[in-house]
Amino acid sequence: MRRKCVLYARVSTDEQTHGYSLQTQLDGCRKYAAERGYIVVAEFTDDYTGVSLDRPALNQMRTLISNDSINVVIVYDIDRLARKSVYQMLIEEEFLRAGATSEYVLGQYADTDEGRLQKQIRASIAEYEKAKILERSKRGKRGKAQSGFVIVGPRPPYGYCVKSEPHKTWLVIDEEEARIVRLVYEWYVRGDETGKRMSLRGIAKRLAEMRIPTRGDRVKHVAKKFEYAIWQSNMVSHILQNETYTGVWHYGKTQMISDGKELVRKVIPKRGQGKQVKRPREEWTSVQVPAIIDRETWQAAQARFEENKRALIGRPMEHTYLLSHRLRCAKCGYGFRGQIIRGKFLYYICNGTRQIKSRCNMPHIRGEQLEDQIWQWIKSVMQDPVHLAAGLRASQQEAERENAAVRERVSIIESQIAETQSQLNRLLDLFVSGEFSKEMLLERKTRLEDTLIELERTKAELNTHLLTAVLSDDQIAELEAFCAEVRTGLDNATFEDKRRYFDLLDVRGKLTIENNEKVAYLSCKLGKQRVVQMPTLHLSNTGAIAMPRSAFRSTIRSR
Repeated sequence: MRRKCVLYARVSTDEQTHGYSLQTQLDGCRKYAAERGYIVVAEFTDDYTGVSLDRPALNQMRTLISNDSINVVIVYDIDRLARKSVYQMLIEEEFLRAGATSEYVLGQYADTDEGRLQKQIRASIAEYEKAKILERSKRGKRGKAQSGFVIVGPRPPYGYCVKSEPHKTWLVIDEEEARIVRLVYEWYVRGDETGKRMSLRGIAKRLAEMRIPTRGDRVKHVAKKFEYAIWQSNMVSHILQNETYTGVWHYGKTQMISDGKELVRKVIPKRGQGKQVKRPREEWTSVQVPAIIDRETWQAAQARFEENKRALIGRPMEHTYLLSHRLRCAKCGYGFRGQIIRGKFLYYICNGTRQIKSRCNMPHIRGEQLEDQIWQWIKSVMQDPVHLAAGLRASQQEAERENAAVRERVSIIESQIAETQSQLNRLLDLFVSGEFSKEMLLERKTRLEDTLIELERTKAELNTHLLTAVLSDDQIAELEAFCAEVRTGLDNATFEDKRRYFDLLDVRGKLTIENNEKVAYLSCKLGKQRVVQMPTLHLSNTGAIAMPRSAFRSTIRSR
């Protein structure tokens, strides 16, 4: 029977110029499959970093392999599968457990100790090459900046355009946009025609009313989220805080650092791994560019930002909302904010409706009613030990299902650790028997020990994620003990008590409209629930609650 295979190709921006085009890889993979008589079931391509275990097309291929009888995964070269040797080992083992072997067009590796060693060496070389590419790229960019050139690609700051020659790039003023930049600073620092200083939102609204095109309206390579000439407050804020307009552009203002969450953080394409943080200002490289505004005007704008921050910090909150930062609109994705209307009525309002150009038609949600409904659900579960235990166990089981892939990776890592340790032991035995020279021993021993360190680091990172994502039995016991302790006082809980319980249980919700009803889909450590702000029959898997104006429906229905 002919074997079924899938093809996988990957590039990242810096690799497309090194003969690694997606088409070249796929052509090679197709030829490889045809020569061996394989049936190509599907082809997958990623424009994504090779130092991530999660990539869009790779994840789709994982799903296909686990659901279909795929025998072989064909990749053009070993560094197309992963740019880290440990990750390459993990992905291959993951495929193997699903019944698929990995084969490479530019290298065949026997399933022997020698073959695995050759593969590890090639993967280590690929990892080293990636590190060198990054190092050379950073060094080259810094060198250009030190020579007085900018590195902005096709997206210069608003108000400028790019003039370039081979390996040299300058900023020149775009007078049409620069006029808008000066106008924004004028409105923010000195005021409009009436002399009143405008807010960020006010400026954005005025620009939209004037039909001033944004950068995304003028060039095709800038992604647009809004209609023509729709400005947002954050766009105005970015202009007002960009020091480039004073005549100095900076390179190296931020850097990527490892914070131990690289394997579980959602990767943003082209932004690298790790967490982005600011560099100390003394490490920045300055480049002189044409100025659009004077430094005094820019400093006045920064002073107003600071003034506004101090005013907000010192201002007591007029109202507090139980569900602040806990609700999201299922229609547009924006969050909800609490607001008092006509001085006495609390509503939760979708922020999508408050944009310069409204992006959502979600109606306001009556706040007191929604808060009470959610509290009644939380309280009913906390007061009923049986339903509390069931809810916690259900939440634990769902988190386990959602993190099954992470646990599988931990299992694979543990097997790889055992195998690497076994290889290390065999290596020492070969040295003792005289089959290895000391130089060869030290070289291979160092490589295996480095692999062990990276495997242990990766395992620790994934286990840390599991500790926070999945309730342990001890954590469940602690929550049950806490609920038992406060159970008698729940009927008289204060606003601060309720907010503390919501924080502890991590209550979250999505609001939507279904069949002309306002519906909230809730989740927390106690489980999930569907709340309807309409009178209806009651059916709940967390215990009956008598509600005259609202009801809870079964959580079986999908979100």
